[in-house]
Amino acid sequence: MKNTFLFLAILFSYVLSAQNDLIFKEKDTKPFIEVNGTAEKEVMPDRIYIAITLTEKSTNDKDDSIQKQEENLRKGLAETGVDLKELFLSDAVSEITTYKKRETGIKLSREYTLIVKNADEVKKVFKKLSDMNIKEAIISKTESSEIEKYRKEVRIAAIKVAKEKATYLLQAIGEELGKPLEIKELDLNSFRFSNTSSNMIIKDNVNVETNFEKILVRFSYYIKYSVK
Repeated sequence: MKNTFLFLAILFSYVLSAQNDLIFKEKDTKPFIEVNGTAEKEVMPDRIYIAITLTEKSTNDKDDSIQKQEENLRKGLAETGVDLKELFLSDAVSEITTYKKRETGIKLSREYTLIVKNADEVKKVFKKLSDMNIKEAIISKTESSEIEKYRKEVRIAAIKVAKEKATYLLQAIGEELGKPLEIKELDLNSFRFSNTSSNMIIKDNVNVETNFEKILVRFSYYIKYSVK
């Protein structure tokens, strides 16, 4: 009797295993199509960061003090029409100056960040800084204030590209597109920001070029569709 039960158990296990294997094979043989879709968009930056450094020399001239220079800077920038609310103090440094290993005084410097919106404002600012004999200024980076909106647009476009590709490929062989079985965002560099979008720096004879490098937003998706 025990042998009979053992035989039946082994037989049942074998039949169940065979059924599961058949189901797996049936699922595995369902037709599908795999495609990639990529989309990209170049965006003109509308937040341009200008780093401006003021330095107090080792003199007793009150007109050369950091406070006076900052006052003149604000006044000069106001004349260009830029928004002074976008001018920030980003760093302040005090440094002991020496001559032949002897202390001669303290050198003070402050770095400000000014955010402007477009190339015209950049030209005005650099021209004014040059007129004020402020030579330590450079564009540090650029951004887009609507970058999240562009990310969404490009993602949607990439998904549509993949679906369109799968649709016309199946139509070429007389088949129809089914439901998506798997969607995966591929690991790509979705942005190309320009931290040094322009090498603009003030020189004695200022000649400001404002050909900013655009921000590239790019996404790519892998999608697996069933075939009807």
